[in-house]
Amino acid sequence: MRALVCLICLLWMAGSQAPLAAERQHPDCTGHDRWPASSVGTRLRELGLSDKAGGYDTVEVELLASEPLSPELSPNGGGRELFRQVHKVTIRDGENTFVAITVHDASRQECSESGADVFFVSIECPARGDCRRGALPLE
Repeated sequence: MRALVCLICLLWMAGSQAPLAAERQHPDCTGHDRWPASSVGTRLRELGLSDKAGGYDTVEVELLASEPLSPELSPNGGGRELFRQVHKVTIRDGENTFVAITVHDASRQECSESGADVFFVSIECPARGDCRRGALPLE
């Protein structure tokens, strides 16, 4: 009897963990050729800060946050589960380094479920180390 109770508890715990594991599978939009990076490259061209259509020296994309949106906040999701994502994108182009933060909605099928808000960082001050001035001038 005791073994049966333990088995039932283990099966219940395993079943209750499955939805949590599925929720952790956030969309992967961190590639140099994915939506956040291409949005920053497009904005650099629109601002006249770069004339390249890609082909930068280096492009680094780091996922800072990814949170599921409630269905009420994602009416255009077409039944897809949407995630609000925040990325840090660093583009090095010759002597210039551009750092930007992007915010956009993504699904597991598509990184570009919404337009990307792009915020350029003029000075970056990490927790440890010296502050670095980016290529954008302070106004």
